Amino acid sequence: MKILQLNKTLIITLSVLTLVGCDNYEFVNTDEYHLIKKDEVKYFNSEIKWDGLNIYTKVTAKYLDGRFYYRILVEDLDGEPLQETVYYEALRQGTLRLIIYDKDNFEIVNEIPIKVTEMHNRVGQDGKTRVALVLQGSIQMQESKYLKIDNISVGTRGI
Repeated sequence: MKILQLNKTLIITLSVLTLVGCDNYEFVNTDEYHLIKKDEVKYFNSEIKWDGLNIYTKVTAKYLDGRFYYRILVEDLDGEPLQETVYYEALRQGTLRLIIYDKDNFEIVNEIPIKVTEMHNRVGQDGKTRVALVLQGSIQMQESKYLKIDNISVGTRGI
């Protein structure tokens, strides 16, 4: 009888350890058996050197609970405070566009418009100088679409 209780305790302990150990991963597309790590962050960098702009953009993305989360950072390519550049006012009048592509360079989601006037200032190390703009948002997305993301580029409109 004692051996039966010991086996039951051992099975429960192993089950709990297995469940806890698997928490960092989840199946996303069971048809293709893709496995992604929860909270995995992807990075996409680009440069915009048209319409008088000279900016570096960094898009950070991750998938969580049926939503695609993104953060976009906009900085001057030369390292100058963005708000002190000659093109800053023109940039503020426009819209940035996040364009999401698959590996064959097809747009897999409608572009995500980001009004520059809705972005927040990022302050430099001195605690005063506004050096960049940043915005975070999310949209609802299917897991299978998230898996197909190969690139996110940043475009402009109205600048």
